[in-house]
Amino acid sequence: MSEIETALVIGRACYERWLGTEPEEIEAAAEALSRIDPGHALLPELEQRWHRACQMKRMLATAVRTAEHFLS
Repeated sequence: MSEIETALVIGRACYERWLGTEPEEIEAAAEALSRIDPGHALLPELEQRWHRACQMKRMLATAVRTAEHFLS
């Protein structure tokens, strides 16, 4: 992998660590990073972000179902 490709993978991982909200995107970034460096320091943080993103999606889904129930 070239230096630019490595930098892009790390950059995406940094973005997902701070701003990622879609579990699939966070997981993809973590997978790409783990391919180039299985012990990279960002991986545990990405895992935490993934768990939070999954939790947020569940909470939002529950809120939508509750709202739909009250509106119907």
